[in-house]
Amino acid sequence: MKTRIAMLTLVLGLFITSVATAAEPIPATRSAREAVVNYLSDEISYPEFASENDIECCVFVSVLINDDGTLDVDGSNCKNCNMKDHVVKAIEESNNKDLAQYAGQTVLVKVNFTLLD
Repeated sequence: MKTRIAMLTLVLGLFITSVATAAEPIPATRSAREAVVNYLSDEISYPEFASENDIECCVFVSVLINDDGTLDVDGSNCKNCNMKDHVVKAIEESNNKDLAQYAGQTVLVKVNFTLLD
């Protein structure tokens, strides 16, 4: 009986410790968000396949800024998988050393693709 109580206490203690020390993403400051959005607006182009097929949509992306200025996509969502893949690829291939000052911050970005009349 004492062994069960000791094991239960140990497992509960480990659970509480792991929950208390879980790493939460650092939300981006306003300047970090503006820097990422301005940078990505120049880096992400309207894909040719989308203009040929009259595709319009929004891609929502969660981006983590790395120490070297590269960007990692934590998550993305879009109704069109090809557009989502295009945006994720463009973001992950980009590199801007100026963004390194915001390292560790997570930025939420909405990329809007609309056709002009």
